[in-house]
Amino acid sequence: MFETSLTVAGKVVTEITRHTFPSGDRKTSFRLMARERRFDREVQDWIDGDKVFVHVNCWRRLAEGVAVSLVKGDNVVVTGRFYVREYFTDSGERRISNEIDARSVGPDLAWCTVSVERPSPGLVSASTGAATEEVVAAA
Repeated sequence: MFETSLTVAGKVVTEITRHTFPSGDRKTSFRLMARERRFDREVQDWIDGDKVFVHVNCWRRLAEGVAVSLVKGDNVVVTGRFYVREYFTDSGERRISNEIDARSVGPDLAWCTVSVERPSPGLVSASTGAATEEVVAAA
């Protein structure tokens, strides 16, 4: 099956929300705003252009890493599966939401520096080579 992958750099504009489902699956979500910046030759300065809002959903391990690492106002880079969701309000009004099911989320290093916490060698599973604890980046 084909899917649309998208990478967006922008700012977290809502509080990070967490949800744990009865199955144990974890989801963290937030709203991202990406704004065009362009140079205006008439005024010889950078100006803000169009902006787009995207709802970002993070699942499982990524959900945990995002929840403990990011806050409203952080500049991030998000990569994942892009889709448009249509829904109706209680009053019957049709709405459309741009959404990304994130595969990767990280701080935008053009705006901050980070210190990466890596798991110690004893915390890596021998059978899969995967870390048994989250890798967390802090701004």
